[in-house]
Amino acid sequence: MMTPCFVYRSGIALLACLVLCGSLLFGSARADEAAVATLEQFIQSLETFEATFEQTLYSENGEELKSSTGSIQLKRPARFVWIYDAPEPQRIVADGQRVWLYDPDLEQVTVNEIDNRINGTPLQILMNADPLSEGFKVESLGESDNIEWFSLTPLTEASDFEQVFIGLQGDALAAMELRDSFGQATQIVLDNFTTEIELDDALFEFVVPEGVDVIGLDE
Repeated sequence: MMTPCFVYRSGIALLACLVLCGSLLFGSARADEAAVATLEQFIQSLETFEATFEQTLYSENGEELKSSTGSIQLKRPARFVWIYDAPEPQRIVADGQRVWLYDPDLEQVTVNEIDNRINGTPLQILMNADPLSEGFKVESLGESDNIEWFSLTPLTEASDFEQVFIGLQGDALAAMELRDSFGQATQIVLDNFTTEIELDDALFEFVVPEGVDVIGLDE
């Protein structure tokens, strides 16, 4: 079984591809029902949160392909604002029904139905109200550097991803890693994680800037 490629040191996320030696870091996956129940409870109770993040895409061979930073605010059901600050600014807003992707450099907004946009992404897990066990085989990988790690393997072959790793640090979401069918890994390290906050619905309403082209919006 694959294991996540994260190493934490002094509160700063250092990303390294440790797939081949993951068993040395975490040991074999243990059947820890209490730990899995903790993850299930965390996901089910996650009504709102905000955080900053660093996202890195790795190739099948562990080569860093792209890195970006930004922030996220999420509110169930089906609302979030995902902002990339650098290196290329983008704003992704889900208003409950649609997802708006705004690229300032291209002066373009792309609109999709929300299910079409978030399927196969970590946001699908965070916003899913169904028990994790209904869609995934959930295993506890144990603790490393005060991060409790879990592996989620989809029960259906129709999924866009092969495996997801989730890391919890106390009552905070610390990191996620998504493995796709091509062997690429998308790693998201979160900081300043805050939950149980008031987020007004107006925050998730996207207003198309003047002069910007819109693609996909039904007239």
